[in-house]
Amino acid sequence: MTAETTGEAAGRTRRRGAGRTRAPINQLPWRQFSNPHPKLRLISDDEVERLHQGSVRILEEVGVRFFLPEALDLLETAGAIVDRADSRARIGRDIVEEAIRLAPARVTLSSRNPRHTVSLGGDEFVCTNVLGPPFSTNLDRGRRSGTLADYAELMKLAQFFNVVHMIGGSPVEPMDVEVPVRHLEAALVMLEVSDKVPYTFCHSVQRIHDTLDMIAMARGLTREQLRDTPSTYAIINTNSPLQYDTSMAAGVIEMARHGQPILITPFSLAGASMPVTLAGAIALSNAEFLAGLVLAELARPGAPVLTGAKTTNVDMRTGSPAFGGPEFQKSTIIGGQLARRYGVPYRCSNFCTSNAADAEAVYQAEGAIWSAVMSGCNLLMHAVGWIEGGLCASYEKFVLDVEMVQMMAVMLEPVEVSEATLAFEEVAMVGPGGHYFSTPLTLDTYKTAFYQPLISSTRNYGAWVEDGARDATHRANAIWKQALEDYETPPMPAERLEAASSWRNGRQKAARRSISGWAGRARWASHNGWRLTWRSHRGGRAP
Repeated sequence: MTAETTGEAAGRTRRRGAGRTRAPINQLPWRQFSNPHPKLRLISDDEVERLHQGSVRILEEVGVRFFLPEALDLLETAGAIVDRADSRARIGRDIVEEAIRLAPARVTLSSRNPRHTVSLGGDEFVCTNVLGPPFSTNLDRGRRSGTLADYAELMKLAQFFNVVHMIGGSPVEPMDVEVPVRHLEAALVMLEVSDKVPYTFCHSVQRIHDTLDMIAMARGLTREQLRDTPSTYAIINTNSPLQYDTSMAAGVIEMARHGQPILITPFSLAGASMPVTLAGAIALSNAEFLAGLVLAELARPGAPVLTGAKTTNVDMRTGSPAFGGPEFQKSTIIGGQLARRYGVPYRCSNFCTSNAADAEAVYQAEGAIWSAVMSGCNLLMHAVGWIEGGLCASYEKFVLDVEMVQMMAVMLEPVEVSEATLAFEEVAMVGPGGHYFSTPLTLDTYKTAFYQPLISSTRNYGAWVEDGARDATHRANAIWKQALEDYETPPMPAERLEAASSWRNGRQKAARRSISGWAGRARWASHNGWRLTWRSHRGGRAP
């Protein structure tokens, strides 16, 4: 790494200004959220069962195409009807029901900082940062291709803000790092600047094992110990409709075999990759999830799997995904009902289509967050920072989303109704026409009685103008800058960091030597190229 990425961008040193007197950033203390309230139901239990049966019928009569022969082998051994010429497997309902029975209802993910261990399932609710955009933007630098420096900055923000419980992979793709070694550079920065649960890059078998090796080193574990201690996770996106490509099918198998949870999330667009009706789109998307669940449980019975809601519609005028609309919110809530039907943890997302961190971005995000919480979501992916339908990570939207998630978390806290909180003595003391500014209860609790906003302001117009008339987006701009100044690198034993760094260096050299033996770098950008090279390094077989 360059001095830029290992110094300023990777945040090795504490950067608090000496004698600085500005107020600290208002944020909630670290805690995993809980949602003990009744979950919203948009359809009846009978209709949930009808959706399930519709999904099973798709699996039995239409089937799913798997381009990985090993996946077809596992399915055929379990009794699925496999057409090798078409790479299609028709999966019987008995196989599906057995997979549902085996899937655990909860998984605990350990971190190298025990304080940041999280649980997924039941009433638990955790959040991640945005994952995967090729572009980043902020008011200072504008929109640009992602760099490793941007990646490190956004990782620092994810570490700094307590409502981000887990690291959502690449908050922006570091496009200035060549593809064959990008995941190695990104993984090392991720492990160095954050001690929250990390993400595994699941685009090929080699990338999976590279990342798992580095996570094990950062935690001081062997790979065998990591297998029995879930410490990371990955997303599997199906190739809708009804297809799992080689890398995604391999991802399901490898992550399951190595004991790490997978989030199976079909790329479900009603009117494009799915039927135009919401029921049809949900049924088809759910069939794709169930097919992946079956594959995971065949690879390792009891493998942890999350079902993911991503069904939305396309704009029928442009063909673009319409993230953040009412159809997306409906499918999110119905997805929660299906997750409870299966007894597996549930993943949702904070999506929006706005091209800027503006009012559109906020009201779409608020709808996505609200529907996720009301559905009983256990893991909110892309909780902070997503704009442009996932093409861009916004620094200002990151902070705006933190505010919205914090407010939602406080809303979920139970309201205590007791003799103390009814405060009858104070009511009697003040009587008619008085005020409560100086009562004992107010004076004792005024600092913590109510939510203290991160961005929102109650100042009057004159005071707002005197402060520069900054809107919420510009106030968010100031907050992310202060957060980067206040960020502190979490400690890691030097020998673990050195082991991961040295291993990364060795893998980079091996990758670059292999590059020179190929016809061109373009071939290295393909997933198949990665898998073949991994096999050559491992004596002809994948690990």
